[in-house]
Amino acid sequence: MNSTRVGGCILLLDVPPCSSITLDGITRVTPSSISTSASRSSCSSGFNRGLIIIDSISASSQFHLLVVRCGTSKERSNHDQNHGESLPVGFVLLSKQEGEHGVSFSTNYGYDWVFARKYDRQTEEISNKPLDDVTMRNLMLAITGQDGELERLVMPYEHFMGSPNDDKNILSWNARTSLVDQSFLLRQHNLCHGDKIIPSCESSCDNGEVWSSAYMKNRSTEIDGTSITYPPIPCIDRTMSARQLTRHSGTRTYLSALPPRLRTWLLFDGECSPPSAAQLYAAGPEEYIWNDLLNRCYDGDFHGNYFLADIQFAFIIFLFLECHSSLQHWRDALSMSSFNIISQTTSKSTRDASGENSGMFTYQSNFTLQLLSTLCAQLSCIEADFFQEVEYSSGENNFLVGALRRLCLVCGGVDETNETISLIKKESSRLEQLAWDRFHLHISTSPNLYDDFCENYAKITALESEATQPNVKSHNAKLSEDQVDIDEIDGEDGPVVVPSSEVEASISRSLVELHQTQKYRCLTDGDNEYDLRQSYPLLYAAVAPQEDLVMCCARILDDRNDVSLVREAASYLENVESHRR
Repeated sequence: MNSTRVGGCILLLDVPPCSSITLDGITRVTPSSISTSASRSSCSSGFNRGLIIIDSISASSQFHLLVVRCGTSKERSNHDQNHGESLPVGFVLLSKQEGEHGVSFSTNYGYDWVFARKYDRQTEEISNKPLDDVTMRNLMLAITGQDGELERLVMPYEHFMGSPNDDKNILSWNARTSLVDQSFLLRQHNLCHGDKIIPSCESSCDNGEVWSSAYMKNRSTEIDGTSITYPPIPCIDRTMSARQLTRHSGTRTYLSALPPRLRTWLLFDGECSPPSAAQLYAAGPEEYIWNDLLNRCYDGDFHGNYFLADIQFAFIIFLFLECHSSLQHWRDALSMSSFNIISQTTSKSTRDASGENSGMFTYQSNFTLQLLSTLCAQLSCIEADFFQEVEYSSGENNFLVGALRRLCLVCGGVDETNETISLIKKESSRLEQLAWDRFHLHISTSPNLYDDFCENYAKITALESEATQPNVKSHNAKLSEDQVDIDEIDGEDGPVVVPSSEVEASISRSLVELHQTQKYRCLTDGDNEYDLRQSYPLLYAAVAPQEDLVMCCARILDDRNDVSLVREAASYLENVESHRR
């Protein structure tokens, strides 16, 4: 028995050909079935036999993420394609934990922990169930025993991540996940070692539920995996109108749970006296939102460590699991942080005796420095055309780009008063250079632009404080002429009078389309449309015009393009057949 083995060990059984295995940001693809049969006799790698063994997983990182995208049957027939079309699933791996088989079982074979899963042919995914003890014991003996028949198939963690002499990939992963640990995952997302993560496109709190840490912990967990949920993040920009602000889902959800007076004060600061809740925090709108969010959703961690860890975690889940809700949370969290930094830097209460802006850095300099360092590490691994994709960022007009620009403007324009602020300015310059070199985004930190930016923001704050009546139109009319009206940019500057003839023509077209839809989207006798939409949402959405549900199921099962859609179609046909019997 080999007693020199250290770290963790990953075992994956029956992995299909052409599957992609991603560990800590590095992806390896299993060979196709044709190349596997051709090289079976000459190659000793477990990748050619559906067996993946990775050991000596370093404990230098507290958090590891294993992502598996299994190759589909259609993709296996075409060995020129390297990546399957199935959805990726992830698994949380922690260096310090009580293993699912117990620490004693793993340490008996020289490992700190062992993670073993098997491919499930029914779901076409890696199963969420651990292997039984007998299978585990036999595998471990074959790997670590004296004979060690599987020892030659083991790939060390350093080899998987790249060259053993080059730890650049490992250091990059550690920089991106430096704050993600067992305590954070358990408190914020109720995740433990070995838990399966499935991508989600839903926002956890869009239904108006009271959002808090308790809600996040006690949310329902799916049997086949856990969908990551996040609290709503408000992004209140005082240069925008209330109508523009409430279009953002996070802002709308956050404001809907607040009392009317507090909600009015947040949207139109200065047009009413601060509520008691705001006086309790002794803060302006941006700082109130910051403190309230950290208090309610991050266990009162006002240093922002859990919040920054959530930014790191959301980015990783978005990048490797293609999770849309994680992308939204990452984007909104960065935007909210930038607004809070601006409000602190431009507020009168944070000016020192010399009149210079010390701002947020006086008590949250470490958070600001870590945020900039995290952003540099994250943007270094995004595709170069990320900000050119309209679906992700909408180019220059998206407020993710605006958040980066605000951070660089504010952090780069503050005078150096200590070593920490000096490091902040260096990280800001590095982020600005990275944005230009990698994405061709110009984020200027010139002193003139910074002074103009702070001056304009201060004008808006002063106008809000001088307002005496809650009239939105008169309030907006006081803005300086050099301020750009956001409504004019979007081309939605008020109601539009539409001729009655156009309204009647539109109604006629709608009636025709409704008649055709009701005529051709025929449901099975006895079925209720609402029940079908609730029980089979993907199947219902896939029904094409002039096609009923049975025809749609036949088409889906014939094409087999989407695993989840195939499951719903098969389940619906089984349900119909059982009722006929």
